[in-house]
Amino acid sequence: MKKSELEDLITTVETLRKQKFQNMDRKFIEEVIRAEEENPEDDGEAFRRIKDALEGCLADKGVE
Repeated sequence: MKKSELEDLITTVETLRKQKFQNMDRKFIEEVIRAEEENPEDDGEAFRRIKDALEGCLADKGVE
């Protein structure tokens, strides 16, 4: 995916998040999109990055 297409996807998802899921963390959603984009053939690495992003998001909110 081209950088502009990736940014368009992130912008679109962010618009939907603001409209319907304001409580979801923007940074976490962006990290999920980037993890999937950067690891299309490596599900294990994508999963690890998503897990790390989720743990970071929860830690920021004081959840262990």
